[in-house]
Amino acid sequence: MSFDFRTILQQVEEAAPAPGLPDWLRRSWTDPEGFAAALSPAHAGRGAPFKSRTGQHHDFFHDLIVRHAASDRIALRTYDRTRGWRTLSYRQLHDQAARLATAWEQRGVKPGARVCLLFHPGPELWVGLAAALGLGACISLLPPVGRSFVSRRLAALAPQHVAAEPHQAPFLGPYAKCLLPTTGPATPALASYSYKPDEPVGLLFSPLVDSPSTPVPLKAGDAWLGALVDGALTFALAPGDHLAAPGFHLLQHLPALLFATLLRGATFLHLEPSDLEERPTLLTEYPVRALGVTPALRDLLLRTRTRLEKVGGWFRNPEAPLDWEAWRAWVKQCGLTSVPCANVLVDATAGGAVLCSLRRVGDVHTEAAPAPGRRWALKDLNRSGQRAAGDSGLFTLLPAEGRPPGHVVLSCIRQRYHYAGTREPRHEGRVVPAAEVTEALEGMDPPCATSLLTVPTGGVSGELRTVLLVFTGHPPRDPALFLADMRRRIELQLGPEHIPDRFEVFPLYPRLKEGRVSDAWCHAQYLTGSLYHKASEPLFQTLTALRAQVRQAASPPNTRK
Repeated sequence: MSFDFRTILQQVEEAAPAPGLPDWLRRSWTDPEGFAAALSPAHAGRGAPFKSRTGQHHDFFHDLIVRHAASDRIALRTYDRTRGWRTLSYRQLHDQAARLATAWEQRGVKPGARVCLLFHPGPELWVGLAAALGLGACISLLPPVGRSFVSRRLAALAPQHVAAEPHQAPFLGPYAKCLLPTTGPATPALASYSYKPDEPVGLLFSPLVDSPSTPVPLKAGDAWLGALVDGALTFALAPGDHLAAPGFHLLQHLPALLFATLLRGATFLHLEPSDLEERPTLLTEYPVRALGVTPALRDLLLRTRTRLEKVGGWFRNPEAPLDWEAWRAWVKQCGLTSVPCANVLVDATAGGAVLCSLRRVGDVHTEAAPAPGRRWALKDLNRSGQRAAGDSGLFTLLPAEGRPPGHVVLSCIRQRYHYAGTREPRHEGRVVPAAEVTEALEGMDPPCATSLLTVPTGGVSGELRTVLLVFTGHPPRDPALFLADMRRRIELQLGPEHIPDRFEVFPLYPRLKEGRVSDAWCHAQYLTGSLYHKASEPLFQTLTALRAQVRQAASPPNTRK
């Protein structure tokens, strides 16, 4: 079975809609190894050849970095409010990573060692990632966004080494003794490591996985295939092109987007959403070949009427709410009616894009076929393990062993696959860590009980909203200060991402089950309106006051207020 990649790349470049799915895409699902082996020489082109061999071994440090180190290309371009644009060339990345790897090797980092990179996106993360790959480590990415968030995930990872800035030591707790140096010797000595296909190159967290604090191993073969396919086909990058995805979830998309960009010899353009809020024209200062657009970025650009003449193509996550009117208005206003677009669902724990539509010019759509080179099946929606009887079911990567269970519902209509939502409610496709949010609020003064639920907002976009139910037993003295304290606690412990969209405070007591709040009871009472009725009913107000007195009388004297 052969693949004509000259024709395939031409189809990707033309971005013209085709009747049904192309034959090469269907064949790639049944022969991923042959597809990847045929794509490798076409991907490398006239540049230096890969050291990696599909199905045999994968040298990420050489193929992602060393191959481009002799060029003047930029690996990372990022914006800093105080210093402006910062760049990291492939030559700088190679030199700094080799020195850092030498220092880490002297500290005991060996092939297979678990190394956690505790950095925000930026040059430090890129260099640390490259150094770990050169040593053959099993990498984990963890943004330092909240004490409880980090400590829970460090406990799950049990890393042997941690790379972080020295001022991040308070986040590390007992793992502070595992902290690696941030600089290396002037004369590095690094022989890059080659991973076996089934060897784990990463131990990653995915917000798509239930629970989000459970690490998932990333096999080297999956990471290599994802980078190979995404760089050339999903994002259609060429050496020197820019890829940007501001606001895309870090734990869901990294390191997959980095691998795809670096393997192609392209540039990753990192922009913080807060910087774009202040200066949206940052997106127009460099030509962007592939731009990831979130609903928040779309609304910002609509509001500021920012034109995107330098964008060569854009993509959206199909798990984000689909507001047809807003997307089409944005495409027209930003001047993207003749620019290719695609739906791309990335899961870094699977190595890259798992669903993606073929690039199409100026058309917002719901198509999202399984990514090229992926073995997959549609499973029954009740998770019985059997294949779906019809053309709709849970999209499941094969082999399913060792992978998180599928959650995306995929439907085939007239030979086209469409994203059809998730099996259970998710916030923009992600699992909401409800237990972590409620635990972050334990020990508040005055005390309260909480329960988090996700509800639809209505309409056809499929948008969901997180609502935190707060039971205080009696009205708080200063409601505004009380809610501000809750927001502050959640942000300090988990990061601003986990602040609920809405807070509902009830001067009631929740039902308990085995000593804990019964979430099922709380959600049913809220959705039926019973909590509002009870909060305003004099009888329930009296019963709540009596219950408060009984609880106070039963509490130990030293805990009474």
